[in-house]
Amino acid sequence: MLRWMKVLLPVLSAWLAACGAVEAPGEPNAVTVADDGMARIPVIEPWGYPLDALDTDVSPGDDFFLYANGNWIRETEIPPDRSGTGFSVEMRERNAARIAAIIEEAGNSNAVPGTDAQRIRDLYRSFMDEARIETLGFEPFEEDLARIRSISSHEEIALAMADPALGITGPFAVHVGVDPDAPDRHATIVTQAGLGLPDRAYYSSPSERLQIIREAYIDHVRAVLTLFGEQDADRRAVAVFGLERDIADQHWTRTERRDATRRHNPYTRAEMNVWYPGFPWDRYFEARGLADASTVIVREPTAIAPMTEIFAAAPLGVWRDYLLFHYAGANARYMPRRVAEVDFHFYRRTLRGQVLVRTRSERAIGFVGDVLEQAVGKRYVELYFSQDSKAQMIGIFENIKAAYRARIETLDWMTPRTRQAALAKLDAMTGQIGYPEVWRDYSGLDIDPQDLFGNVRNARRHANAFNAGKLARPVDLGEWSSGPQTINAFYSPTRNQAFIPAGYIQSPLFDPYADAALNYGAIGSIIGHEIGHGFDDQGSRYGPDGRLQNWWTEQDRRAFDALGDRLADQFSQYEPLPGLRMNGRQTLGENIGDLAGMTVAYHAYILSLEGAEPPVIDGFTGPQRVFLGRAQSRRYKRTNAALRRRVLSGVHSPMNLRVNGIIRNMDEWYEAFDVQPDNALYLAPEDRVRIW
Repeated sequence: MLRWMKVLLPVLSAWLAACGAVEAPGEPNAVTVADDGMARIPVIEPWGYPLDALDTDVSPGDDFFLYANGNWIRETEIPPDRSGTGFSVEMRERNAARIAAIIEEAGNSNAVPGTDAQRIRDLYRSFMDEARIETLGFEPFEEDLARIRSISSHEEIALAMADPALGITGPFAVHVGVDPDAPDRHATIVTQAGLGLPDRAYYSSPSERLQIIREAYIDHVRAVLTLFGEQDADRRAVAVFGLERDIADQHWTRTERRDATRRHNPYTRAEMNVWYPGFPWDRYFEARGLADASTVIVREPTAIAPMTEIFAAAPLGVWRDYLLFHYAGANARYMPRRVAEVDFHFYRRTLRGQVLVRTRSERAIGFVGDVLEQAVGKRYVELYFSQDSKAQMIGIFENIKAAYRARIETLDWMTPRTRQAALAKLDAMTGQIGYPEVWRDYSGLDIDPQDLFGNVRNARRHANAFNAGKLARPVDLGEWSSGPQTINAFYSPTRNQAFIPAGYIQSPLFDPYADAALNYGAIGSIIGHEIGHGFDDQGSRYGPDGRLQNWWTEQDRRAFDALGDRLADQFSQYEPLPGLRMNGRQTLGENIGDLAGMTVAYHAYILSLEGAEPPVIDGFTGPQRVFLGRAQSRRYKRTNAALRRRVLSGVHSPMNLRVNGIIRNMDEWYEAFDVQPDNALYLAPEDRVRIW
């Protein structure tokens, strides 16, 4: 049983006995229904905010993130088995305990073969049978390794990359998604891939730190080839790195990849062979179960074309070594300990600064949740997500939309024609709150408690068949691509839908018994952020039905782009680590979402009061508590290595900037905390960026 459960179960048992509540098994913060009908206190007493997190020696106008979180940051150590800690880790640990309880429940039941309970139970057992994994060694993988070593043509290289059971992507990633030209149908999408390092910058930047990482990466490739018994591993590792560097040189940057119009390049199957020769597309699609693919959308055409030339020109021996190395990366956590340790040393310790490996049971819980996401999620919702929470969330969602409407109706930079189109898109937007109405069917997925890698292969094939099968089906607007226990939220521009999973609807982002202002500042700003993606610099290129189209006047697009330029310029001035500046263009979409989300969350809270005066709690006004909710929802600290990786390859800004960099553009924050020109975060009114 997990360490959290060991600590919490005795306390929970006593509490439950006292209040007569019905509690989910082994749950540190489950849905409760009390016999006495009394209201429950929030998880964080007494009103949802931990006052001991504050650092009141810091002026809120100088560094609001530190003011709200400074004492927590000072006193909190990053656990050695993580590269960061904070709000999302707290939620993931709670979820891990919840999923552990679901697994334990399945393990204690007489599960009928072929049911989800049997799959959950046996998948966990197969991962936890470490003794068997060590005894078998490389035996479960020998057939795959022999196949890779015996490859004698470039076509066979492509077929190996296409085989979902191997888990190797190769330089081209392929999946089935919604067609932006016809959002009621699916299309096959091809995008750049193939790198073992996080981003092209890791291969080309002159940064001394990244040069050290490159050398460590070559050492890692060498170590993997050596583990597989390959000779002359030094030379071969350098060749694999050289191949990846050639691929990386063709990759579009993160900023270039954000352009929705540039990324939409539809071709017929026949045209793929004409425009992108050098790669056996037809055989590849057939091997992926996509023989019926008609429309193929290429995301980065000027990258894919030269990459097909690289594919055809690179020697077979180098490609075989590339496949061996990436096969190890895709399967390290299912292999003997010696492979997993080598993989951890580079990808976790070197790249992220994580010191220790997480326990096997923790990794097993994550594995089961990944493979059987909605099977676990269905039980998760039954046990841990109340209809009251869903009802409250729907109310917040509708208030956020109402605040957006009010703001769009009064924007001074938008003309009437574009305004009406924006309102039409907002009206058409829907929220998927908590969980899907129809659950994923895992029938046909066989799970054997004594065959971990066989289970992995079966799961990959099952998932690939599900994805490929979408080509024959119209788009289902009720379908979820994730499980409801997911600690994240999403917006789909081609569906015009915001997804807020149940896993994200928990403390400290949302608590049905916490102060409403905190909930609006935390989960409300996240809802506003996701809705805001429909109106960011790229989401705004999609219409109400998800079709890629221009609904803007030329004048309004120029005005909007100018505001985005100003926000990008602001963020490009920040330097999270000495000598490492932000790329405001790379993070622009997320920053627009953050700014829009926080702005409308504030005004949605005011709307929710219906004219009433909000109470003052512990000296904090309602508006102040909204901003504290935002700071609490981004409370996080990272190792420098993980922070560097985020800045170089991520589309989100560091957490402190997702607070400070946003609120300093909001007049409402200045008023709430009486921020003056001599404060460090102060921006003159004319320098504040106001978009939505």
